[in-house]
Amino acid sequence: MITSIVILLSTLVISAVIGIYTIPRIVRLSRELHLYDLPDSRKVHTIPVPRLGGVAFLPTVIISIAAVVAVASRFGITFGSLSEAGAPQHFVAYLAGAMMLYCLGIYDDVHGVGYKLKFAIQIFAAFLLCVSGLWIASFDHIFYIDRIPYWIGMPLTVIFVVYITNAINLIDGIDGLASGLSAISLFVAILLCMMSGDIIWAMLAIAYLGVVLTFFCFNVYGGKNKVFMGDAGSLTLGYTLSFIVLHFWQAHPVWNPYLHNIGIIILSTLIIPMLDVVRVMMSRIRDGRNPFLPDKNHIHHKLMRTGLSGRMTMLTILVISIAFIVSNYLVASFLSQTLMVVLDIFFFILMHLIINFFIRRKEKNTDARWKRAYML
Repeated sequence: MITSIVILLSTLVISAVIGIYTIPRIVRLSRELHLYDLPDSRKVHTIPVPRLGGVAFLPTVIISIAAVVAVASRFGITFGSLSEAGAPQHFVAYLAGAMMLYCLGIYDDVHGVGYKLKFAIQIFAAFLLCVSGLWIASFDHIFYIDRIPYWIGMPLTVIFVVYITNAINLIDGIDGLASGLSAISLFVAILLCMMSGDIIWAMLAIAYLGVVLTFFCFNVYGGKNKVFMGDAGSLTLGYTLSFIVLHFWQAHPVWNPYLHNIGIIILSTLIIPMLDVVRVMMSRIRDGRNPFLPDKNHIHHKLMRTGLSGRMTMLTILVISIAFIVSNYLVASFLSQTLMVVLDIFFFILMHLIINFFIRRKEKNTDARWKRAYML
């Protein structure tokens, strides 16, 4: 255990240090090349901001993990989870898919890419994971479904990976939100991986956590070095999170008394972006609009319409996400996963009904003030 902690802390420190060194230089390069995220009617920011912060993510993660594994192996330390059946193929497929999305994201940040091409590359990157042998093989009796045949599990996995990848991309609307939610998910994944003895998976999560936390600081508190994640960061980050979740959903036994219903616990770390993107898509379809065209109906937009500032909106959503995770963990030992899913959806809907109430109250008060000002 001590060795694992030293390895993980070393990976975290290397990742954070590389992020601290590279992100300000990426900001400077973005300014020199005039690569800004320009404000418009649906965006929250009002001034141009460099948008290539996520360019640092994947290279930093690869360097951090490779350096620690190389040094640890030199001292005779082995990584048991890397030698498990299928694990090398899974990571090779992940690297190939992540690199594809990384290159796609950079090109999109610089020149722009249509959503059809984005979906095509995302589908292919997800399919690579299936080919490597990583797919949803069990529902753990959720809605009374257990084992899933490969001809259902593979297409379902492709849909899931594309879904999570885009959910992270779409929730990236205000400072610190996508990186904050992802950091929470990565932290929980690290704990679960350590409990189940999956050290190499924990290394992937903690390497990403180091650079994501660094980016969070520059994104929220950066001042003149403020930077946005961009698609290079959000696409690879979403793909990585889906890859880690799939690891826990691939029907392998985890013998640990503290890991009841582990599939739902890891999935609950992404419940806000997952359910929000479904709600937004349904809203657009209901209103007769293209579900893939952007608008200002995401949860962060709605909370800001209640009168919250951008910073308070971000903190509120992060607290809600933590509340979902903690509550799911606390009830996991005595509630079925089916009931947990139903309750999560119920409370998510209830939360939006409460938000809608405060929006209506805020708009009503605003209208009343305008009327009084007009009468005066």
